[in-house]
Amino acid sequence: MCGIYGYVGYNATNETLLGIKKLEYRGYDSAGIAFYNNSFKLNDNIKNFTNNIKTFKNGFNIIKEEGEINKLEKIFNCLNPKSGIAIGHTRWATHGKPSVENAHPHYSENGNWIVVHNGIIENYLELKNTLTGTKFSSCTDTEVVAMLLSKHFNGDVMETIIKVCSMLIGSYALAIIYAPDPNKIYVAKLNSPCVVGYGKNFGVVCSDLNAVTKAEKLFVLNNHNFAVVEKNCVTIFDKDKNEIKLKETKPTNLIGANELGNYPHFMLKEIMEIPNAITKTVAEYNTFNKIRKELPKSLIKQTKNILIIACGTAYHAGLIGKKLFEENCGIKTDVEIASEFRYNNFKPNKNTLTIFVSQSGETADTIKAVKMSKAYGLKTVAITNVKSSSICFEVDYCLYTSAGPEIAVASTKAYNCQVTMFYLLSAYINAVKTEVPELVFEESKKLIQIANVIKNNNIAPICKEIANNIKNCLSVYMIGRGMDYYTAQEAGLKLKEISYIHCEAYPAGELKHGTISLIDSEKFVFAFITQELTKEKTLSNVNEVISRGGKVIVFSQFNINQPNFFKFVKLPSVEEFYMPLVLVTYMQQIAYHTSLAVGNNPDKPRSLAKSVTVE
Repeated sequence: MCGIYGYVGYNATNETLLGIKKLEYRGYDSAGIAFYNNSFKLNDNIKNFTNNIKTFKNGFNIIKEEGEINKLEKIFNCLNPKSGIAIGHTRWATHGKPSVENAHPHYSENGNWIVVHNGIIENYLELKNTLTGTKFSSCTDTEVVAMLLSKHFNGDVMETIIKVCSMLIGSYALAIIYAPDPNKIYVAKLNSPCVVGYGKNFGVVCSDLNAVTKAEKLFVLNNHNFAVVEKNCVTIFDKDKNEIKLKETKPTNLIGANELGNYPHFMLKEIMEIPNAITKTVAEYNTFNKIRKELPKSLIKQTKNILIIACGTAYHAGLIGKKLFEENCGIKTDVEIASEFRYNNFKPNKNTLTIFVSQSGETADTIKAVKMSKAYGLKTVAITNVKSSSICFEVDYCLYTSAGPEIAVASTKAYNCQVTMFYLLSAYINAVKTEVPELVFEESKKLIQIANVIKNNNIAPICKEIANNIKNCLSVYMIGRGMDYYTAQEAGLKLKEISYIHCEAYPAGELKHGTISLIDSEKFVFAFITQELTKEKTLSNVNEVISRGGKVIVFSQFNINQPNFFKFVKLPSVEEFYMPLVLVTYMQQIAYHTSLAVGNNPDKPRSLAKSVTVE
């Protein structure tokens, strides 16, 4: 989940710093940049940062710092290093705690090889044991790559890189610089996203297509591709060192186009963008024919079962999709967590349609699950927010949400757009089955109405009030039945990932099977009651909690306010089938304001990163 960026050309150090800043959503526990400048010496100014700087007699230099990139940027602003080549990295720790020593770039003992890496080398300990007598300076898996390059160098740089990569098990996007040739960046790719490109007098490599904003030619590397990036050109090879040609691609510039504006945090900005994001997503697929162009009728007609596979927030969106497909379309639907699905031993029905949901399109476990499904001969569909992301090249069909850039780690508008896509897709499937194409347009009109309800619903005051109520509690529980339980799962994830308050979601009827023993006067329970069918049963569960001293905050559009509720939040009166889209916006804002109340940065929660590119 790290970000890598490399640049060959004028002022490469500054360009690389700007590049990794665009990638900080991939990790922000440390960062570093390596560059070539044989006149960069330890003068009095530099000596203030001796723990952050590594210099080599060959002209290579590395500056690293623990923490967010702005700390590294302060060092760069003080030293103002110049170079025509640089590689940089922003880290989400896997091997070794966040520290200057463990920050990338990593280097061989003689300093001739310098490496940045996104991915995981699973057999690094085995490889490390082959490097007897080698002095390591970090606890990372990546440092092994630099040492292996030095050990196995045969005089041909690309041959050596290909040989070393053949020893690696796991995933990698590697950017490598070699001291005797400080005008080239060497690149290797396996199971981690990587793009290379060039323009007039520069070349670039990056782990995110959309963070490259000005290249004239861009190429997304495939597995076992290798590349040499130079000014004005990129040369791409296969694992046999044969030069190959790849199809050109274009960035959508989702990251580069993003601005914080007048908002204090990206998360709040993105919550406020939900109505517009829903509207844009609907506009792309608001008729039967628009969806039919992406998913042929023949595919739907042969579908007997649906399997939705995703992780985290996208998995919770998939749960809503399950309910819609089963109730709207009468199609048996299962939802699997991608990291678990990969280890299931089952033979799916050949008429099963698999749908994969990933905001970034780079989620490693989900992409692995795509490959597994295709090996079974299943048809595959992706729902993603990023065009030309890795998952788009793996699946048979792709549906794009129009959430726009989402920078805050905790997903908000992307979730609402994923759920919106499931409403549209269920309407399309139903339209194919009933041969009533107008159903898609009718569904799109309802979704636009829901977007307008969200837009005009001023919920900030009540969300701030609830945040202040719960900010000092140790545990929060969220309950509901059916779609309310699915919403509770996403709500619980939002609260705990940015406030660090323990929070668990349960089916309301399951509390009495063990968890109710944890309820006392210090515990808050959020109860979601938006479905007529389960209203009375969930109210009974609420009273069971209250009788044990629990503080219950009830969310409902029904007139059920009771004096023994700690708080009652009246929801807008919309069709209950669409309540998941409305209710979750309250929980997103409550999570945001709780994070602020406890003194956290809601955009950058500890230990998390936006794009989960490791398994």
